Amino acid sequence: MSMIDLVFPARGGGVPLDHGYVLFSALSHRLPGLHERKDVGIFNLRGTQARGKSLHVGHGTLRIRCPTEALPLFLPLNGAALAVSDGEVTLGAPRVFPLDAPVSLSSRLVTFKHAIDDATFRASVQRALAELECEATVHVGRRRVLAIAGKKVIGYALTLSHLSARASLLIQEHGLGGRRHMGCGLFLPTRLRVTAGPRIEDTQAECFA
Repeated sequence: MSMIDLVFPARGGGVPLDHGYVLFSALSHRLPGLHERKDVGIFNLRGTQARGKSLHVGHGTLRIRCPTEALPLFLPLNGAALAVSDGEVTLGAPRVFPLDAPVSLSSRLVTFKHAIDDATFRASVQRALAELECEATVHVGRRRVLAIAGKKVIGYALTLSHLSARASLLIQEHGLGGRRHMGCGLFLPTRLRVTAGPRIEDTQAECFA
């Protein structure tokens, strides 16, 4: 399966910082067949400024990961205005990007059923990697709480390093955990910042991408 990223320019004002569920609802309203596509991942909107519980989209982006054959499904989004909670986001013409194979990947939020503490989450990550026959060094980040249809879901930021090219592509193609329609379990290349001393801090998991 050949996977690509579609990156739409997004223009708009304020939307909730936790907007995965309402964004998926808005996209499903435009694309009735989206619900059935388990091979599609929808990243959270990337905006220009986060403040409190709001994200200012401004001149931002919407990234969708999908098989190449699903590209026609998303073409109607060009020029579409989406109602995201009380805000509106207008999309432009998408650009298509193939997946690269970096040695380190990060996700701002990964969720597994019943994995609500660090130890259980780490065990779930290892099981998911084993199912994909992938090896990685696991770095668990901050704990996050996601609201989906009025229910709270617990997850963690996650970075996977020392990946082979095969493992890097498989993890990006399949994701880890659930709720990938709502921005969870989706990975991008890690952006690293070296701080004072030997520690390397992952910044990709904290961005709105």
